[in-house]
Amino acid sequence: MSALKPGTLCVIIGGCPKNIGLIVEVLEHIGPYPPRSDAYSIRTVTGRNFPQLKIGEEERLEPGSFTAAITDRHKLRPLVDPKDDPEETDTVEKSVQKRNKKITNSLS
Repeated sequence: MSALKPGTLCVIIGGCPKNIGLIVEVLEHIGPYPPRSDAYSIRTVTGRNFPQLKIGEEERLEPGSFTAAITDRHKLRPLVDPKDDPEETDTVEKSVQKRNKKITNSLS
């Protein structure tokens, strides 16, 4: 997975069940931070506390009382505008071209 830049908006797709689907902003790429192999500092976009966090060495789930946290990269999916991602833009343009050819052929 590629590194996320500070300011990137992401959706949480793993980890604490109540946080899944939450939109967050990347604050910093920390890197290896045991037990995490690729850690990121994140914060909620809304400014509200995380609904749930793992607390303590035994990592028990508790209601969140922070707007910032550290998480693993694999739990984050960036929200990317397709026009900002050259690979995505190319894929969309090709599918539109295919669809236009099918429409043209069916009208002929």
